[in-house]
Amino acid sequence: MQKNENKVGAQINLIKLAANTTFEFEIDKETEWVKEILLEMNEHATDKKPEAYLVETNLVIFGDIEKKNKPEMSEFLLAKGHIEADYVTECVRTLKPMKVQLNVPFKICFVDEALASTELFKDVDETWVDNDTYEIYFYNKRTVDFQAMIHEQIFLNYNQYPVLDADAKLLGVDWRTPPKA
Repeated sequence: MQKNENKVGAQINLIKLAANTTFEFEIDKETEWVKEILLEMNEHATDKKPEAYLVETNLVIFGDIEKKNKPEMSEFLLAKGHIEADYVTECVRTLKPMKVQLNVPFKICFVDEALASTELFKDVDETWVDNDTYEIYFYNKRTVDFQAMIHEQIFLNYNQYPVLDADAKLLGVDWRTPPKA
């Protein structure tokens, strides 16, 4: 199997990919659509604008993709990799800015949306292919929305309630005494 290095765009046109060839990729905030996601991740820290945090935060997506064909699945794309990020947010207890790390592995199988209602893919969210389990995403008109998948994977794992120091006592609050009735 031949390996090629390639930048992955927000949209992947399956027509332009050679079948049964693995393409390794690594993209970061220098890619415009990745930078947009990182800006959104930094929106919860309110002491500066999200753009001001770009210098101290990072988002890197790396892995490989491979286009394949199977009679029951037609043309499909396998994407495996990791999302690694350092982003700034706010502690929900103290409202102080804090940095959070995110590390999300992904294994995705993109299948034509015409197969979404078939018995093979109806009412399931993962599939067994190439001796591994992959989450299922659907593509339309031979175009994979890679950015939407990455965005969803990040925000499914995004810490919605970050706490700077969960064991610290808040000023003026004594946790050992029960509230007065």
